[in-house]
Amino acid sequence: GYQRLVDCYENTDDEDRAAGEDFMEFLFKMTKPELMNEIDAASLIPILLAKGYIKIKDQQYLNSLQVGDRSEACRELVRRMKKKHKHWAAALFDALNETQPALLTKIDPGASNDELVQKGLVAAPDSSPTPSTESDSEEEYTSDLEKYDKEVSEKTLKRKKVPEMRLRPYQLELAESAINGHNTIVCAHTGTGKTWVALHITKEHLLKNPEGRVVFLARTNALVEQQFNLFQKYIPDKKIYHLHTATKECLGMNLVFEDHHVFFLTPQILLNNINNKRISLSDVSLLIFDECHHTRKREPYNNVMKQYLTMKRKEKEVPQVVGLTATLGVGDSTTESGALQHMLKLCANLDVYDISTVTKNIEEFQKHVAIPKRETIKMGEKEKDPLKSIILQNIERIEEYISTTEVNNNKQLNPMWQKKPKRKDGKHYQRWTVHFRNKVSCKLRNNKQLVREVHAAMTHLAAYNEALDVNYLMNRDHVIEHLQRKFEDDLKTIDTASTKEKEFLQMIMEFCKKAGEMKVEMNPYLKLMREKMVEFVGEYEEVKGMVFIQTRATAFALAQYLSQELASLGIRAAPFTGTNSSETSKGMPDAQKNETLENFRKGDVNVLVATSVGSEGIDVPDCNFIITYNYTGNEASVIQMSGRARRHGSTVAHISDQTIQRREEVSLQKARLMDEAFRRLYMMHPDDRMGKILKYQSEIRNVDDPLSVDEASKAKKSFQLICFKCHAEAVSNTDLRLYVGQHRVVTNPDFRSRCEFDTNTTPSRYTISIIRCTKCKLKWGTTFKIEKLEIPVLKVTAFLFTTGGEEPHRFKKWGKVSLHIESIDKQELLDIYKDTPELEEPDD
Repeated sequence: GYQRLVDCYENTDDEDRAAGEDFMEFLFKMTKPELMNEIDAASLIPILLAKGYIKIKDQQYLNSLQVGDRSEACRELVRRMKKKHKHWAAALFDALNETQPALLTKIDPGASNDELVQKGLVAAPDSSPTPSTESDSEEEYTSDLEKYDKEVSEKTLKRKKVPEMRLRPYQLELAESAINGHNTIVCAHTGTGKTWVALHITKEHLLKNPEGRVVFLARTNALVEQQFNLFQKYIPDKKIYHLHTATKECLGMNLVFEDHHVFFLTPQILLNNINNKRISLSDVSLLIFDECHHTRKREPYNNVMKQYLTMKRKEKEVPQVVGLTATLGVGDSTTESGALQHMLKLCANLDVYDISTVTKNIEEFQKHVAIPKRETIKMGEKEKDPLKSIILQNIERIEEYISTTEVNNNKQLNPMWQKKPKRKDGKHYQRWTVHFRNKVSCKLRNNKQLVREVHAAMTHLAAYNEALDVNYLMNRDHVIEHLQRKFEDDLKTIDTASTKEKEFLQMIMEFCKKAGEMKVEMNPYLKLMREKMVEFVGEYEEVKGMVFIQTRATAFALAQYLSQELASLGIRAAPFTGTNSSETSKGMPDAQKNETLENFRKGDVNVLVATSVGSEGIDVPDCNFIITYNYTGNEASVIQMSGRARRHGSTVAHISDQTIQRREEVSLQKARLMDEAFRRLYMMHPDDRMGKILKYQSEIRNVDDPLSVDEASKAKKSFQLICFKCHAEAVSNTDLRLYVGQHRVVTNPDFRSRCEFDTNTTPSRYTISIIRCTKCKLKWGTTFKIEKLEIPVLKVTAFLFTTGGEEPHRFKKWGKVSLHIESIDKQELLDIYKDTPELEEPDD
């Protein structure tokens, strides 16, 4: 027994207790699994708070855990105390002695079974227990000690297995300024290892600042996930956290901030936490911007830096800033002086006076920069295009119908209608359909039927616009597939559609039937793509490449074509597009994007067909060819796309028509302009450079985040949500609540009578079913599960906001809604929905 040691500990002065603290910690570790289920954390929290062992923010978080899982609250309490206080075990022992003294018997290895039964700590056996011998007790204690030592040894072994990170001399040079504590932009070619430089900077920063906090920002969730995985592997001795929109800490960064060292998130999540007063930039010691050339205008990166510059003017503590980029870009500039000015403004936005480039280790640096050969393949004019003619005829029919409606006579709508683009292909016409549809929905509130019909008409025009792009670059079957997939849900519910909606859908079916019966030869442009791909298969021993395309619809069609038609040559293609859904097309889920990238790295996929989202940031294996299929970007993306071809002897091939080739040449000229402007920027005298940067900084206004509205300034007045498509009443503000600072949920169970719940979807952790309007079938949102209850969550773009007699207003993001929505917590939400039928568990 060791009761004598416990008695000794209780009866000694505070100064002498240090001798027994290691033993107390050992006892807690040995008995922790059993204790966690029995300790009443709620009784300990006030005592430990009063004695300074935990803080108020710890109390708030622990209390929230206590509601759901008492043992989880206990584990988190112990974890937080261990992190912050050396003598945590003694403090916990004293608090338990004050609140649950009987429980301390369980910590005593010498306590007999009778004592445990007497104090209610274990159940009484059916028969009398066999007394333990002294040797039995000793044997049990020894096995526990061996188990403890084994666990420690395994942890030590894991630490030894951390992969060694060896930076090249030029990478160490790139990191030098940041390690010395300066704000800087690390500027180097794609594929030269800027992420490794950032990792080295982070490790050195935390070595010098053990209490520091590093925030790594990337513009997309896929990039955040990618960088998080790398850092987690190479600095396992530091606690790293990935905040994403699927976690409850997304808008409660303060809950995990003190317990972790490095955070990975998108800039908007950081902005939301700052605006909600969860954390301050002064809490961060190092701020890293991936692809920092996007720190401009109204971009989220720039809104973060406006917060930073406002704090700096007020002489508050601000973090060190490090930007990573392959190119600074030139913006809209067409002259060298304009390009230089753009770069200086970027430096001003990032509060950077120093650019980190390779100057000492140039020879070694150039060994790792592959310069691919460039090829240009011209696409000639098509001799005939019968599918295009039919698509344009359908577009003309829909436009003629709208011209006969009230829209043509409406003073507010007619000017925009008359400005419809003459060319029906391209993004300009696509944007016009979206803007006109939105304007009609807001202006014609008293004509619900016409609003619904125009909404359908614009949706079909946008789909035909995409079909023109698919038809230009792909085959007939791909056009048919695109339109059938686009209206798959609408065709299933055609019986409930309005007369005009049925007419539009009938046009789709007639088009697909007519197109399917036509004898059409292979698209000559697709033939060029196929021939070039076959050539690369013969040229390279291992095929690894990317194809860049303009639209999502064409990316999916081309990936499918390459996989099917060139499978015998070993081509395994997959699409890679943006995550966010646009007004006209769905996004690619993060999980699917991450899986696609992983398959590309492993070799299960060897050709990635990507939109612009694949041109920067993502870490992909070295490609031996890049193809741009009638696509080009600005000077920055042209450089970054080419930078994907990292293997020596690689090729960048441009298959494009005359229009795209002219744009490509402009981008290449801007790239040359950028190189010269960058040389001038780097050669400027430091004082001159700093003077110009300070001048531009003085022109930057104090923080005024246009992407979100301060909660305190939101109008507290009645409003109602009506369906964007048919103006059916959906929900009022009295039945709408803000849950966990992120989701807008409906608190009235009767809401179910105003919508349909489509369970014809793959259930996930966050989506059980899709909510649709009963009248027009527009998607209103989704439902998620809380303890088997199905809670509706609304999508902001599915509704118009009406307040009294004012004109309806539509918001693109919940963060921009200028009307106040009350908050609700989990228990309140459960109380409201507790009488609703439970969900059936979905099949795995």
